[in-house]
Amino acid sequence: MSDYLFKIDLEERKKVEYICTDMSFIFKSLLKTYFPNSTLLVDHFHVTRLINDQLNHTRKRIMRKYAKNKKSREYRLLKHRYKILLKSKNNIDNETFKYDKIMECHVTENMILETLLSFDGELRQAYNAKEEYLIFDQVSKEEVNNSNKRKELNAVIKKFKHTHVEESISVAVTLEHWKEEILNSFTWINDRRISNGPCEGKNNYVKKILSNANGMSNFQRARNRILYSQNKYETYTMNEHTDRIKRIGNPRGAYKK
Repeated sequence: MSDYLFKIDLEERKKVEYICTDMSFIFKSLLKTYFPNSTLLVDHFHVTRLINDQLNHTRKRIMRKYAKNKKSREYRLLKHRYKILLKSKNNIDNETFKYDKIMECHVTENMILETLLSFDGELRQAYNAKEEYLIFDQVSKEEVNNSNKRKELNAVIKKFKHTHVEESISVAVTLEHWKEEILNSFTWINDRRISNGPCEGKNNYVKKILSNANGMSNFQRARNRILYSQNKYETYTMNEHTDRIKRIGNPRGAYKK
């Protein structure tokens, strides 16, 4: 990417104010090289996904303790109802009773959650630490202006460290390493928190186009298809193109039935 970025005039690159990335270690060292006046921030979605992934690793580790009896309620709940652990506490249903085959009775989501957390103290501690981070992260612009987010983040990091759960301690180390970038993520532009979600959406759309085509060996045709589908004001012509975009290769042999 160096060749591409250095083709952009320095004065133009100096105008970049914010850069939003995931938590890849390469961005910190390269930021000031290409965009000297920019501020690096981490997309809060990636931080939440990291915490949920580590909570899921804790869940799997605890589930293996019950692997000797895979028909036990503990093993089956940890294996098949784990998505409840990854949901925010605010989205857990505490009113609707539904019949659950594993529990063999009518229960709410909150009752299943409490049953899961009762299996192991480490799982409960890791879950509570995850919820602490969500409370810290899911705030409005007004709430950020009226709070000390640095102090809150330090408290969250301490919460992860004091769990004594290996996966949660790993999260604490990562949060400590990216502390400034996480605090920078509480930046609103045009009443919207900065996020690389739109870029992630475009990347996903390109992957779907290539997947639906079972791969495209002709780069120029793939590029034209992507650009045409992603630019709603793009037009096309019925006239024959002067540029040949057919992939040059060996002629196809005779078809044999």
